[in-house]
Amino acid sequence: MFNHPWLAYGFRPFFLLGALYAPLALLPWVGALLQQFTLPMALPPLAWHGHEMLFGFASAALVGFLLTSVPSWANVPPVAGKPLAALVALWLSGRLVFWLSAIVPGPLVALVNLAFPLALLFWALPGLWSQAGRRHLSIGAALAAFILAQALFYITWLSPEWVWGLTPVEVLNATVNILLVLIALTASRIVRVVAMEARKHLGLAGPGRLTPAREHLAVAALILFVVADLLAPGHPVTGWIALAAAAAQADRLSEWPWGRAMSRLYLLLLTVAYVWMVVGLVLVGITALIDSLPGYTGRHALSAGAAGTAILAVFCIAGLRHTGRALLLPKLIWPALLALVTTATLRTFIPVVLPEYYLLAGVGLPFVFWLITYVLYVFAYGRFLLSSRADGLPG
Repeated sequence: MFNHPWLAYGFRPFFLLGALYAPLALLPWVGALLQQFTLPMALPPLAWHGHEMLFGFASAALVGFLLTSVPSWANVPPVAGKPLAALVALWLSGRLVFWLSAIVPGPLVALVNLAFPLALLFWALPGLWSQAGRRHLSIGAALAAFILAQALFYITWLSPEWVWGLTPVEVLNATVNILLVLIALTASRIVRVVAMEARKHLGLAGPGRLTPAREHLAVAALILFVVADLLAPGHPVTGWIALAAAAAQADRLSEWPWGRAMSRLYLLLLTVAYVWMVVGLVLVGITALIDSLPGYTGRHALSAGAAGTAILAVFCIAGLRHTGRALLLPKLIWPALLALVTTATLRTFIPVVLPEYYLLAGVGLPFVFWLITYVLYVFAYGRFLLSSRADGLPG
């Protein structure tokens, strides 16, 4: 059982489970909003939904990515077999107790859910602190910030008097922002590989050039936005910082290989994710500077758009490269990307432009397209994740 290919490398179980869980995590929230069914919850539906999307779905994607990347970055043995099965069981336990949070004591819910990312952090930090892995230490710092945000979420839920009026939803917004920093940090590593691959496939000369200073500026601007948005959400100064961060991301994006290279779906996925990041930051910035837009404008462009598309990109690219297959994405990913872009577009703009259609076009239809996205992914990649590497190598 523990020798099954599914437990041969960290991305295999967590990418598959994350994709399967992505639509399930929306069901209680969508059911409550559409008044179709309700699930006993210890939290309001919005906070419950945000927790499971970030600390359930996104956390599975993040852990799967790091369990796969850290061994190559830091020359440490990968987690496989029984230890990997234990991590999977820990993630599943977190989902179970949160679904039962109306009857399970809150501190136990928090403890079980925090144990999962903490286990990853304790495994990853020695490797990232080593000589080989130290240049990736910023990833470990961002992971620690993600875990701190999760802990802060539980404090705002269980002991709100300790956090001076900070709400769970504000913490969730901060967590999305931290996830954007992680995306920006890992984009440097992934884009260099896939850009070179795209140019090689198209017979273009040279590997292309990405300026480190522009990448560092983009990450620094995002970090500044994380801090400002946590301390003073909606403040005009935060709005200007969001616009500056958007400009820094757009500047970075301008160096990516455009034109014919964008016909390669793996590069297009990453680019769409980054475009959503720019759009979301612009909308958040404008919202803070004018009074005519609701405060949540732009938040779904950052979560469903930027984070959601980046996660799908990592699922697709790593799902091929680390199963010994050529970087030629299955055709099903084209409609999956279209469905995901539709999801993010509806969630971002329907509540602002057509609020009278919010439930149908801003909740119901996005859920359908989100479901389609991950059903297509599972159909396209399930057999890759569950079978041995195509090249016969271990992993």
